[in-house]
Amino acid sequence: MMSSLRRFGALVGAAALVLGLAACTDATSSSSSSSSSSSSSAAADIDYSACSTDDSAEQNTNVDRSGTGDFPAVSGDDTPVIAAGSGSEPTSKVLVKTLKEGDGAVVCPGATIKANYVGALWNGTVFDSSFKKGQPIDFSLDRVVKGWGYGLAHTHVGDRVELVIPASLGYGSQAAGDIPANSTLVFVVDIVGVATQNVADDSVLSSAVATGEELPAGITVTGEPGAEPTLTIDESVSAPTEQKMYTIYKGTGEALTADQTVLYKQVVGGFGAKGQTQSSWSQDVLEAPVAQADLAGVTVGSRILIVVPVQGQDAQSGQKATPTQATVFVVDIVGTSSMQ
Repeated sequence: MMSSLRRFGALVGAAALVLGLAACTDATSSSSSSSSSSSSSAAADIDYSACSTDDSAEQNTNVDRSGTGDFPAVSGDDTPVIAAGSGSEPTSKVLVKTLKEGDGAVVCPGATIKANYVGALWNGTVFDSSFKKGQPIDFSLDRVVKGWGYGLAHTHVGDRVELVIPASLGYGSQAAGDIPANSTLVFVVDIVGVATQNVADDSVLSSAVATGEELPAGITVTGEPGAEPTLTIDESVSAPTEQKMYTIYKGTGEALTADQTVLYKQVVGGFGAKGQTQSSWSQDVLEAPVAQADLAGVTVGSRILIVVPVQGQDAQSGQKATPTQATVFVVDIVGTSSMQ
């Protein structure tokens, strides 16, 4: 059961971040030679102090930004086209070349970005493209193959970059859809935007007002607003059978809207977890689309409790019935994220 307690994502759903990896099709011009020099200078110009996470060790181990490797040719302005590669395919590092330099915000490690992309195999066969689908996608660099996460960190909004990803930093020895096992992957990625986190001031988070709403039997939540709560489950009481959200503290911040991304912290436990809980409070804040989490109208600073029943199974011959269990999320809404 504890694996199901890991994330508020059980409610948020598979919250999209579908990225098998990706990139795609069409186009007309944007050369490779003029980019080599900008690539090598970009490698030397990474300002690690611009981000709260120092990933310099990972970058040195896994990324080559010199622009000197064998990069397949790229043509096309509006929609890039990737030619078949020639020469040596990389085996250990993702090769990164800046085809066009932007002057927007920096993309820090693990950031959520909006991007257009086209992806092809080393032989030039396209396997995915947001250009072809007609719109960029949002995704977290923590939720994609390592080559993307490493290679797109430290780019800027407005950049067009080419990535050549060895199988070891892609899908490895496993096939994925139209991507054969042990494939080198080539992407052209336009960085359209990067999300900026807007965490509320402590004064907002600590000024939430208790609602006095009654929680389901067996569930106790203690702790002041703005501080990590304690969740206690009395499993001598039957688990709740209704999925429902309860407001423990009503925040004084802005009301969430369906087009936003919510920032939150959580403590998770449940009926059937034998007293175990998991907390995200010592980690970076979590993110979820407001619409998918069904949190529109909830105010920043609020502490809510969400109960998600897990139905038991009927008894089979010679076995006992499995009782209904329930996952319990205590979620503190600490801010919003906006795309720049």
